[in-house]
Amino acid sequence: MKSSMVFVVATAALAVSSFRAQACNPLLSKNFGKHVAPIALPAAMLAKNHPAVSGQVSIVGLWHDVHTASDGSLFLEGYDSWNRTGTENELGNLPPASGALCVGVWKQHGKNVNLIAHVAWLYDLNNNFVGTLDITEQNQVSTDGNTYNGTFDAKFFDPSGNQFQEVTGTTVAERLAQ
Repeated sequence: MKSSMVFVVATAALAVSSFRAQACNPLLSKNFGKHVAPIALPAAMLAKNHPAVSGQVSIVGLWHDVHTASDGSLFLEGYDSWNRTGTENELGNLPPASGALCVGVWKQHGKNVNLIAHVAWLYDLNNNFVGTLDITEQNQVSTDGNTYNGTFDAKFFDPSGNQFQEVTGTTVAERLAQ
């Protein structure tokens, strides 16, 4: 009984420590696959090839975004949907078991967009809950409305609500659809 309890505690400690090491750069971790650079989208998917989008400065729509950590490494890539209701959903290019879906709220003032809160539940690849994530962003939509860029601040919390990691960096995005 004692040895099985030690095994459980050791396994849990290993899972949490391994997650903490991955948290800064989950896409480059050997546990999260071989994804080391943003994917190249087919040109036909990009909204700039659809003239009706030109001149639109609202962030509302579907985007392909890439978040790069301040050390230059790929932090997260995803498809981000900004909705007219002021809500936002991002599907990260991560294994589904890791908690690849985030939800958020935002406000836009002219070309400037503030992602006020962007939250996710986090799991390891064995489906164990390991904490939460909260990201804030400051973005600016381009004049033609087909790209945006900005900065992000990602904070990771353990299941007790204690922050254990923070990653900052930049975001670039291309519009896929309105």
